[in-house]
Amino acid sequence: MADINRKRRNILKSGLSLGLGSIINPNTVFASSDSLNYLDATEQARLIRTGEVSTLEMVMSAIERIESLNPNLNAVVTNSFDQAIDIAKTNPVGGPFSGVPYLVKDLLDQKGVRTTAGSRMFANRIANRNASNVQAAFDMGLISLGKTNTPEFGLLGTTESLLLGPAKNPWNLLHSTGGSSGGSAAAVASGMVAIASASDGGGSIRVPASCCGIVGLKPSIHRTIDDAQPNRPVELAVRFVHTRTVRDCATALYHMQKIDRSGKLPPIPEQIMPNKKRLKIALITKNMLGSEAESDVRNSIENTAALCEELGHEIEIIEPFIDGERFIDSFITMWAHGARTVIRIAEENFGRTESVLNQLLEPWTLGLGKWFDRLPVGHVERAVKRLQEDTLKTNQIFNTHDMILSPVIQTAAPKIGLMAPDIPYDQLLERSVNFITFTPLANVTGDPAMSLPLDWSPSGLPIGSHFHSSIGTEQQLLELALQLEEASPWKDRWPS
Repeated sequence: MADINRKRRNILKSGLSLGLGSIINPNTVFASSDSLNYLDATEQARLIRTGEVSTLEMVMSAIERIESLNPNLNAVVTNSFDQAIDIAKTNPVGGPFSGVPYLVKDLLDQKGVRTTAGSRMFANRIANRNASNVQAAFDMGLISLGKTNTPEFGLLGTTESLLLGPAKNPWNLLHSTGGSSGGSAAAVASGMVAIASASDGGGSIRVPASCCGIVGLKPSIHRTIDDAQPNRPVELAVRFVHTRTVRDCATALYHMQKIDRSGKLPPIPEQIMPNKKRLKIALITKNMLGSEAESDVRNSIENTAALCEELGHEIEIIEPFIDGERFIDSFITMWAHGARTVIRIAEENFGRTESVLNQLLEPWTLGLGKWFDRLPVGHVERAVKRLQEDTLKTNQIFNTHDMILSPVIQTAAPKIGLMAPDIPYDQLLERSVNFITFTPLANVTGDPAMSLPLDWSPSGLPIGSHFHSSIGTEQQLLELALQLEEASPWKDRWPS
């Protein structure tokens, strides 16, 4: 920290000035005078490109913001300020987000920076390379200021690991950010950065986006540049970003997409315009177990449906269309398979004794592994077959509808501690299932889905609306998102 302060003093002595008066609308109300942090990444990049603000000024502004807010939010768990300042001093030019501050989720490697994956097992691990998705972000010109909070190996729907502590919701510090990209969501929602990395294996982009009031798109499986996934029975996870605006999301997707040779994923165009077509949208407010979402959430989703109708779209209410109990059992089988892989790594490198494992891994991770070990022979194969059947049933919905509108989660952001990783396994499992039941389906099918911050609860907590469309149709989702953002803008709504 002393080096950072010294560099900051040197920068200030050089006479740099933000000169915000000429670039900020005087009628816009901000929660602080440091208005660079209230611009989206597209606008930040424009100011750097035109020379109105230097890369170094932009980076230092974000560092100041992080240092001011992070003690309360615990969104950033490891900083790379020195690296960022050194890069900013070279004033790099190139990429759509050249010079824009960024943060990397702590599940992903950034060379020379600690990557814990939220686990005591990797508390001091320094990455020796950039993950391919992280490098893709850097190729867009983004400059990382550090790593964001995540639960252990991304295995929980809230962000409050025993190693890193809870990330706190900027809208109410007593409430969770959701997980597993909770640190990134809190950082973007609070204006630490305008864009941050995120990943999604069961809702981990969309759930925090809903809890924190930002844009969260889970792209189609294999859409974005990414490292090869570990050998799992079903591929669930994708890597992408959190943003505040849809245009930032669309730009990032255009530049992070990889060439698809299968023909299943039509290329994302560079320019996406607000939707002009009449869409047929299936509305579902019950989860796959047949339970209605909490009243505040249901009201919000019905408000979104009404807005879609006002914009000319057709809304049709549907009932749950897959067997919820069977789906949850099958999905948790896949989830627990990942936990068992983590436990095997710990056993092979540190020993198999219970005391050693308890020191390295959290009760929730160990509980998932034990649950997996009790499965009968052939259960994994049976679960895979059932999830394939659920994918076919979902595809049938898309034969008659353009997309599905639902809640992201059953409730608004829960209080911190309600789903902490040291709660007894059976109790935590029940709470997790009741909390996250809408988002995992898109991971199983490989479809794109996104959360948009279209409403807030009476108590002031954000409530996202979840749009799920067929594989390869991100353009359709983004077109609708732009239309909704234009009709019901959220970019100037900030936590106090």
